[in-house]
Amino acid sequence: MLIKDYELEMFSPPCDPGSPVWVARVKTDADLGPIMPYVNAEVKNAFYDPKVPTIVWREGAHKYALRENVVSINNLKDRAHAERTAGKIIKRLNDIWERREEIEPDHTTRVPPKLLDILRHLPRTNCGKCGVPSCMAFAAQLVEGERCVEDCPALLEAGMEERLEKLRELGL
Repeated sequence: MLIKDYELEMFSPPCDPGSPVWVARVKTDADLGPIMPYVNAEVKNAFYDPKVPTIVWREGAHKYALRENVVSINNLKDRAHAERTAGKIIKRLNDIWERREEIEPDHTTRVPPKLLDILRHLPRTNCGKCGVPSCMAFAAQLVEGERCVEDCPALLEAGMEERLEKLRELGL
């Protein structure tokens, strides 16, 4: 077992004070650096920088970030939700650590795509069907992991397959 104990801290996102959505910082009793290549191998579309070391990925409604001895989790409703979600990710990390001999570690560096790289592949119609006023705003939400490419109705229309594929190749 890699992580035996942890402390949970919660805070409102600094960019959105008073938000009904919370962020949790889970401070662990373990150095998470050694597990990151295994997490990178197991998690789809993770952004991993072994030089820092940091790994960030999105699953469902949550964005996870591993750094040193901290796991950050966003988009939490309350403390009970944070405790359940933290417990699940700690269990998953311990499971990955226990199976590390079966997993080929992936040391591939992947960094999040830049806003303009994303915008290049969006329809750029500023139709608002996604719920935001412009494709630039939508691209910004994609960068932050607040949206997924499927939230753009125009990308799901016939003739947009190549653009959608390019965005998926960027890890979105």
